[in-house]
Amino acid sequence: MPTYLPDTNVLIDLGRDPAVQTKLKNAEQSGSKFVIAPSVMTELTVGVVKGGATYFEQNKKIFTWLQAHSDAILDLPRPFVGKILGLQSKRSHVEKHHHVQRIEMVVNSQTFDEFLKCKDDTGNVWSDIDKAVQIHKAQVDNEITWQEKLAKWPQGTFDLGAELCKIFAVGRACPDPEVFRRHFSAAVEYDEASIAKIRAGANPRKNDRGRYADSQLFFYLADPNITLVTSEDFSSDITQSPQRIRIVGLDAL
Repeated sequence: MPTYLPDTNVLIDLGRDPAVQTKLKNAEQSGSKFVIAPSVMTELTVGVVKGGATYFEQNKKIFTWLQAHSDAILDLPRPFVGKILGLQSKRSHVEKHHHVQRIEMVVNSQTFDEFLKCKDDTGNVWSDIDKAVQIHKAQVDNEITWQEKLAKWPQGTFDLGAELCKIFAVGRACPDPEVFRRHFSAAVEYDEASIAKIRAGANPRKNDRGRYADSQLFFYLADPNITLVTSEDFSSDITQSPQRIRIVGLDAL
């Protein structure tokens, strides 16, 4: 049976649409499994902070679902890529139990104010969770700046796969660009499409900031057992990668 990786929008819909809750539940009862990407949890955390008290109960439904699937949290992209390529990639300071702690902060709180107070608990690594919006904004801005820089280079003068290899290099061990592109073809093609849009005049910093989180998800398609389930249409961004057949909508469940 399939293993589905839901994107942020699917889980947002789960929090507000009982039909989506039922669809995911039925899929599991039929034998399907779900895995969770850290980038999705980051976006959902930003949503909790931005939503405040008004949407806390709705967001709590999402995190309750995440808690039920906390044993299926994936590695962050860097260690995930390292495992796929056989590199001893340096792990992040954020481990799976830290993600579980973040989920529990929402699930175990009765109110939004109580959730914010959890950051001051002894042993809590999310002491700056109240600044999640600003931290995420800075991270997205850095990614867009990198893409804007590449978009200024003359077309055909660089290999994006090789540029991404530099990011995922570990010490002197740098992935081979062709091997990297073969394993992460959807991620590379999607970033190529993002850079092409910027070169054509698009302004993702203002109009399409969600592309950063989307790009993180496509790395996980290197695992042939994972299917990305999304409510977005990426058919114009990813047209060549063989992994495109594992990017499906909710109706595929």
